Amino acid sequence: MSFLARLTGTATLCKAFARGMSTEAAASTTMEAASKRIAIIPRPRGQFNDPGSFLKAIGRGCEKFTDKFKDWDHLFRADASVMKKDLGIGPKQRKWILMWTNKYRLGINPYLIQTSKKHTMKRSERLARAKRR
Repeated sequence: MSFLARLTGTATLCKAFARGMSTEAAASTTMEAASKRIAIIPRPRGQFNDPGSFLKAIGRGCEKFTDKFKDWDHLFRADASVMKKDLGIGPKQRKWILMWTNKYRLGINPYLIQTSKKHTMKRSERLARAKRR
C-alpha cells in the first residue's frame, strides 16, 4: 500500500490522485464509492433463523435487544450509526453485534465467549486490599 493510501485511509482516493483528479473530484468519487457499499445479508443457517436466536447465541447481554431488530435483514443491514442513533444500543454491545454479524457473513457460526473473571474486583476493594498489605 502506498504512502498516500495509508495517509488518507482509502485506496479509492489514492487512485483518484494518481489519475490526476482534483481534490474535489477525488472526494466525490470516494463518497460515491462509500455510498454504493451494499450490505451482504447471509441466509439463516442451522439454529440461527431469527435475530433473537442469533443475539442469544452471541451472549454478553445482546439478547435484550431482540425486539429492536425487525427481522433478519434489519439485523445485518444495521451499521454502527443506526444501532447508536435509531436503536439506542450501547457501544460494547454494538461492537459485539457488529463483530459477530461480520463473522457470520464469513461463515463462522456464533458461539458464546465468556468474559474474563480475572478483573472482577471493584476498584475500592483493590485499594482496600492494597492498604492491608
